[in-house]
Amino acid sequence: MRQIFSVRFFAAVGGVVALFFLLTTIFATREVIEGGDDGPGGVELHRIDLVEEVQSVTNPQFALTIDGVAANDTDLVIDRSRTLRIVEDTPGVDHCPRFPAAGACAVLADLLGEAVVWFALVPNGANRTVDLPAIDTLDDGLATLVNGWQVPFAPVLDRRCADEYTSYREFRDVLGDDFTSVFGIDERRLVAVECNVRVDYAPVVTVAEGAEIGDPDATIPPPPDTVPGATIDVRAGAELEPAVEDAVVGRDLPDATGRLEEAGWSVRTDDLDDPDETFTADLRPDRVTLRHRDGVVVSVTIG
Repeated sequence: MRQIFSVRFFAAVGGVVALFFLLTTIFATREVIEGGDDGPGGVELHRIDLVEEVQSVTNPQFALTIDGVAANDTDLVIDRSRTLRIVEDTPGVDHCPRFPAAGACAVLADLLGEAVVWFALVPNGANRTVDLPAIDTLDDGLATLVNGWQVPFAPVLDRRCADEYTSYREFRDVLGDDFTSVFGIDERRLVAVECNVRVDYAPVVTVAEGAEIGDPDATIPPPPDTVPGATIDVRAGAELEPAVEDAVVGRDLPDATGRLEEAGWSVRTDDLDDPDETFTADLRPDRVTLRHRDGVVVSVTIG
């Protein structure tokens, strides 16, 4: 009996008990982390470890399923010496309509070692940059965007804006999320913001009037079925008509007229008693008329 209840015996039992409490703590902590892994508007956070241009793919049939995971395997070719392996069932999103055209897209990846645990495909920008959604918060060298992506940012961001702002707080108070964050691939961080421009896939999250940046009520999440439309460039002249068509046809009237107003049009209504109702928007010297049926825009006339 003395041999059974030796110091070694009690040390072994103590080791098992300590291991049990250690594993319990680890799993409890994991549940806390997973439960709090939400960003602005309840979107899922993704820490971006890699942003690179995609030169080609080894599997041209590579695609994502309707559930948002890779349907098959591929290697994304970054350059002659580097590839990024995407394996089947890896979660991700594809916001690049021209994929897999050579050099058309960039890949953003959340990595665990060298393994991709989540990825996004987005359009390439100019001069080795990538346009991303607006910034929600800046904290300790890390920017959290309004769609939950987290990327490093430069100490000073170049503000490409027509107006001057004295601080980031004023910038957000005035613009809300109506700006684009510019990521420099070579710099490996955000380097600039461009005012009054949004990427097509950015969620619609606006700063509530009177709310302070950082307050829980400072942002309003979009409705579940909100799909951002094309940007209307009111300076495009002859190219304006297709931009308006893409942005407002097939949308309900409040949405369509709201998009026109955001683009700088002064919208008024005409012939409200006429069964064939029209909405007319003026931007001197041009005019756009929206014809609708049952509250949905069916055609656009310019001039």
